[in-house]
Amino acid sequence: MDSFVRFYLIVSILGCVAALKDPSCAFELFGQGACNTLITRIGYSRWENMCTSKRFIACDTDGTSFESIKECEDKCKE
Repeated sequence: MDSFVRFYLIVSILGCVAALKDPSCAFELFGQGACNTLITRIGYSRWENMCTSKRFIACDTDGTSFESIKECEDKCKE
């Protein structure tokens, strides 16, 4: 039974990634480094199917970011 649950979870996760309009939308933003710099970026949350402005106190960010909410929605939003 335990292996069935693992298999189901893996298939479910792969299905979510495969369903994205653009694979780059799967890479959510996160802050990197321990700097005291406020960074604002626009990113997509596949779990909420929303593009939002996100703030980080970090040196830089990693993940996919966009120039505008419209660009993000055109590329990622279902």
